Amino acid sequence: MDSWSAQGYGEISLIEINRMRFTPLPGLVYKYDYIRLAADIEKASERDDQDPRALLREFILNDLWFIVYFVMRIPVANHPFWVEACREVEDGPLDFTLDVWAREHGKSSIITIAETIQWILKNPNDSCGIFSYVRPVSKKFLGSIKGIFQNERILFDCFPDVVWENCEKDAPLWSLDEGLILRRESNRPEATVSAWGLTEGMPVGMHFERRIYDDIITEDFAESAEMMEKVKLKFDSSQNVGKEGGHHRVIGTYYHHFDPLKYIEEKVDFEGKPKYFRRFKPATADGTANGRIVFLSQQRFDDLRLTKTFNCQQLLDPSPRSAQRLDPDFLKPVEPKLIPKEAFRFMLVDQAGDQTSNLDMKTGDSWAVGILAVEPFVDEIGQSNVFLENCWIMPASESEAIEQIVRMYLKSRMIYRLGVEKVGVSVTHNQIAAALRAHGRHVRFEKDGSGNGVFLRPAGREKSKVIESALSWPLNNGKLHYSLAIPAAFIERIKMEMRFFPRWKDDGLNMWAYLYDVIKDFAFSMAEEAEEEKKRRERYKKKSEQGSWMSV
Repeated sequence: MDSWSAQGYGEISLIEINRMRFTPLPGLVYKYDYIRLAADIEKASERDDQDPRALLREFILNDLWFIVYFVMRIPVANHPFWVEACREVEDGPLDFTLDVWAREHGKSSIITIAETIQWILKNPNDSCGIFSYVRPVSKKFLGSIKGIFQNERILFDCFPDVVWENCEKDAPLWSLDEGLILRRESNRPEATVSAWGLTEGMPVGMHFERRIYDDIITEDFAESAEMMEKVKLKFDSSQNVGKEGGHHRVIGTYYHHFDPLKYIEEKVDFEGKPKYFRRFKPATADGTANGRIVFLSQQRFDDLRLTKTFNCQQLLDPSPRSAQRLDPDFLKPVEPKLIPKEAFRFMLVDQAGDQTSNLDMKTGDSWAVGILAVEPFVDEIGQSNVFLENCWIMPASESEAIEQIVRMYLKSRMIYRLGVEKVGVSVTHNQIAAALRAHGRHVRFEKDGSGNGVFLRPAGREKSKVIESALSWPLNNGKLHYSLAIPAAFIERIKMEMRFFPRWKDDGLNMWAYLYDVIKDFAFSMAEEAEEEKKRRERYKKKSEQGSWMSV
């Protein structure tokens, strides 16, 4: 049987086109009547005045699902989800689209591969660029397109004006590295379709009528805030390889609530309207774990439900409240004048790097220095209000950090304890004490803890567990505040550490968590007792002003 032929069986409830058998599903509305198409092909094959390839050509050019099922030969595509998804892509806008679909739901097959093939067949003189986070990933998509043009004879039979009969032999360019050139009239430098990377392997001096961004972020990249920021920057930069009158699509699945797809989704135009048209397709109809499954089998869905990436990859919920560990929205801003003057102030220093050299400057590790004011009483849940009064988080050499620590110490109200992280043989605490002594401030670090200098020790504890156990309860109960006088960059850094916790840097959080090591032995009064003490002091002050302190 020729590649373009079709054959009916029995009552013609089963047909075959391009070696793909097809039975329409009851109740499912397809774009075209494929049973009638098969019958028309049979009739045309028996006549000399009608070419059956013309019928197939029309379907390939106008029916995206036809390409997915009969040309790419994907059996699972005969499913309501796939049929409706293809129709949605066809009927929606062509440019500035963002398709966020659950994994294994066909987004790359339908848009990156099938629609690109269809576009090439309609516009052979155009150029298409496929972009992923690195070039090897986009070359996998290009490899699928390359294989379909090479191996699916139906495309050459129906489009001999576009598709080479022997692509590898006849095409002037046919490789994953340089791209694919189909038959065309133009003599342009860009291949008909080619693959590129955002973070490496970006094209230079090229412009594409069609751009497809697929897999621009991965789980590994999502663990690095720097890499995610780089992808966002590169995505914006890549808009310059587009072309007037061209279009682009962005396709993917969330990995993190701060990943590039969220960045793209939140883009707005000059009127504040969403820039991208979003198609959002989670694995269930309502996007919940107990919702109706739209495509996967129950067994496959249940297996994926046991994975840590289920919320992101299947429900498309990158930041479920139930899974969030430190929510920066719970941090409370406060005017500096509202921070209690009678609070106990602690200065804490989280060191960067190994401190034996300037290694911290090379690796980007940061020093975190903070002054935290603690109200000297607790409420009914045993928590004190804590105020981040001053903060500095920066990569720096040891000498630069010590200068910053001294300036902050001298500027502050009385510091009750100065805590310095002690790791290995570090003697940073001695250098800080010496620098302060030169300014008339005396801090003693004693092994028995009797001085006003305190060693902050990891003591073999897992840092993420220490941070979470120290901060989550007071944070969730509204006890953690920050002064609005602190530079916004440092507050944003702490909030960013919370958003990415525990998968990013945690210098600021570690500094803050050390506070609870320092104050664990302090016996703060209950709030009611403190209020009574405050009233007693006010009475004392009033009587003193009247010259009779003995009457208190």
